[in-house]
This record gives sequence, C-alpha cells and structure tokens, in this order.
Amino acid sequence: MAAALLVTGAATACASNSTGTANANCDTTPYDAAITAYTSGDVIGKGPYGETSVPATSIELTDAEVTQIRAMNSTAAVVMHFSGDSWSNAQVEALKAEFDRLGIRIVAQTDAQADPAKQFSDIETALSARPNIIVSIPSLDPVALAPAYRKAADAGVKIVFMENPAENFQPGQDYVSVVATDNYGAGVLGAHQLAKALCGRGEVGVIHHGAQAPTNVLREQGFTETIAKDYPDIDIVENKGLLGPDWKGEGNSNVNAWLTKHPQLGGVWCFFDAPCEGAIDAARASGRDSLAVTTVDLGNNVAIDMAQNGFVAGIAAAQPYDQGTVEAKLAAYALLGKPAPAFVELPSLPVTRDNLVDSWKSLYHSDAPSDLQQALDSGR
Repeated sequence: MAAALLVTGAATACASNSTGTANANCDTTPYDAAITAYTSGDVIGKGPYGETSVPATSIELTDAEVTQIRAMNSTAAVVMHFSGDSWSNAQVEALKAEFDRLGIRIVAQTDAQADPAKQFSDIETALSARPNIIVSIPSLDPVALAPAYRKAADAGVKIVFMENPAENFQPGQDYVSVVATDNYGAGVLGAHQLAKALCGRGEVGVIHHGAQAPTNVLREQGFTETIAKDYPDIDIVENKGLLGPDWKGEGNSNVNAWLTKHPQLGGVWCFFDAPCEGAIDAARASGRDSLAVTTVDLGNNVAIDMAQNGFVAGIAAAQPYDQGTVEAKLAAYALLGKPAPAFVELPSLPVTRDNLVDSWKSLYHSDAPSDLQQALDSGR
C-alpha cells in the first residue's frame, strides 16, 4: 500500500522521551503523509466474500421510486447489538429519518445490551411484529445468531446487515446487502495516528472486541499489521479482547494493570471509543499524563478529551449516519426489486483537534454539542 512506503524509517526522523510520547522535535511529516495516503485513496477493506465496494454515493432513489415505496406502506425492524454510544445512536437516527422519508414505519426497535442470547430473542420478538424489513448488526456472534436471522430470511423479510452478515448467509439470496465502515482502514489509520503520537517508537497496548466477527477482526488486523509492517520500533506488549457490556469498566481495569506491568507503556489503541474512556480514566488515576490513545468512532467523551488536549491523539471515525441512510435506501431497493450491490463500504475519516467540530458536523449531520465546543474553547 502507498502508506507503507511513506513511513519506512520514520522512527529515525525523531526522538522520544522516556514514556514513549513524541517530543517537540519529532518530524511528523511521514505520519501525516501516511494518513493522507489513506484518505486520498479508495477504501481498503473488501466485503465478506471478497467484494469490492461500490461508492456509497451511488445508492440513490428517484422521486418516482420514493413515491412508489411510500405507497407500499411497508414496515421495518431495527435490531441493534447494543445502544447508547454515538455510533449506534447515529445509525438509528438516520434509519428513522430515511424510513420516515420513504413512508416505512418502524414496528420494532431493540437493544441487545451486548448479549448474543438477548439479540437472538430480540430478532424473534421483532419477527412477531411481521416487518417487511430488518436492519441489524450480527457482530456479537455471527454464528450463534444465524438461526434467528434464518427465520427472518425464510419468512421473506428483506435483511440489510450493518458491518457483516450472519454466518453462511449469501448476498442476494439470504440478505440484500452489507453496509460497513472500512474497518481494516480504521485500524490502519489508528496505527498511523498512534505512531505519530509516539514518534514511531515505544510500547503500546491493544484493546479489541473479543467476539470474532469480521468487523471486529478487521479493525484489529488493520492496526496490528500496520504496526508490524511500518513501525518496527513500536512493540505491542498487550492485546486484550473485551466482550462488554461494561466496555469502559473493562478498559479501565485492563489498562490500569498494564500501566503497572509496563512502566514505559506509551500508548493504547481501542476498537471503539467506550473502552478508551476507561483507558483514559486509568491513565489519569495513575498520573500517566503522557499516555497517548487512539480509537475508532467519534464518541462525545473521547472528543471532549481531545478538545481539552488530553490523552486522545487521534480518532479514525466511522460515518454512522450516512451508513444508516444507505441501509434504509438499500432496504427500499429490495422492496422495489431493484438490483442492490452486495457490499457498500464507507471510508473511515481521520479526526484531529483541528478538524474536530467540522468532523462532528459531517459525521452526525448536526452541530457539535455545546460541551464539546466549550472544551475546545477552554483548551486553547
């Protein structure tokens, strides 16, 4: 990949202090170039069956098609793995807005609270409402949840998956499409962002999702493979999988132990923002103010920390609102019998303190919260 060529030997361009964080003399040019190389190229990830993504902007409905869909009086269910985080909230908000525009009524909305057994039951409960469409994310356990989704498919329900399909489900036959973040690319971005913060050398810890769903695996692979390939002077000394639902608490307890075990730990990467909130709390309680954190997803709390010039050095942000809009449109494709692409992937976007407010507006289609703006103002 282009980014790999740009960072070869980057660690020799700068020095680092005793904790591993970059000092003022670090030449960040190679890291910035690697990040730019990702953002200026195509998405990296492939679909579950090796598909190349079509552009998300190509998923459109004509006015005549919208009128036709509205006349169908169709219904939908939204079955989430968990909720309350910024990513899930934005997905659901976008689905509601687009389904409302299309005249599709949501008859069931569930939150599995990171429990695969509950999500299995939630799918069955949603089916009792007889929806025409289900939009859902099976990343807690694509294998264990497959029989529940199979009931939906066998009942003729049109399924659009977030991030990855259920195990052994085939596009066009069992489901309409998968709409995903460039999860591998998110890991790649996080690696370059953390390498920049550490000036290419030091010890880091990795927090990944313990469920081996493709979306989870790809994020971790993107990070660890990029570190191994591009940054030989960065050592991954810990790698822990979490299962939730207390993501923040689990992140806190693990990083607290790491800080004791590894006095030179310079950074932590998280597969999404909630565990990194715990990592930040652990570092703050331990007086390790130089710990650098990078993560996936632009959550409010990590955004505020970044605004305050805290621990968060970079964020590889998914585009959950736009994902939700695309998912609803693809469900409409299925209702119309319109051919749908098997896989649509949206790039991750690098967020820094300088573009924080603009990134929030772009990703969530709303103004940045007042507490985030206040944090930026106070941190200047």
